[in-house]
Amino acid sequence: MKNILIVEDEEYMLNLLKIHLSDEYNITEAKDGQIALDYIENQVFDLVVLDIMLPHVDGWTVCERILKKGDTPIIMLTARSELYDKVKGLELGADDYLIKPFEFEELKARIKALLRRYDHIQKRDESNNQIKFLSGRFLIDNESRQLTVNNQLVELTAKEFSLLALLASQPQRVFTREILLDNIWEMYESRDLRTVDTHVKNVRIKLKKVEKEMNFIKTVWGIGYKLNIQEDIQ
Repeated sequence: MKNILIVEDEEYMLNLLKIHLSDEYNITEAKDGQIALDYIENQVFDLVVLDIMLPHVDGWTVCERILKKGDTPIIMLTARSELYDKVKGLELGADDYLIKPFEFEELKARIKALLRRYDHIQKRDESNNQIKFLSGRFLIDNESRQLTVNNQLVELTAKEFSLLALLASQPQRVFTREILLDNIWEMYESRDLRTVDTHVKNVRIKLKKVEKEMNFIKTVWGIGYKLNIQEDIQ
């Protein structure tokens, strides 16, 4: 059974989540952000259901810490409906977002879809573990889902890594925003093309910190994006 961490401070909602999910998954519960961080440091989870409004440490901070440690899929929960909260969660690297109240069958369907996608990514990466450019100075390791540039680790969120790895898988190809959305985001997630632009911008900023002279991702105006370096080994 897959291991799921539920981070929720409302007792009633926490109990409902456990009732609906415990038949299919091993559930670990955390009632505040600090407890969640302690679990994350010492255990491996297949997915995290994460409330935003939490005591001690908020959901945004927990989300960032999870994604710095690995690429665990995250579904964020909130009672808020403002667009800002949704955009912020997605930009941080959360995979999905549900506004309370929601149907538990929908939550279960989204959990299954995320777990299937991450299992597919893992299987795909096992057959294509590394992509190297610039004589290995630019290295994408699909097994560990890590990027190193000039022997420096570049910390990317799960979606940022998936976006860069997809561009690198076919370095001569121009990927439209629509194709990037279809390959990296689920159909029920944000379909706004600006989401792709935001993630490309974030990747560029992180890459510039370790290699200021190069623009690794080229914008092909009116079409989309492509990798802007020559392939050595794939």
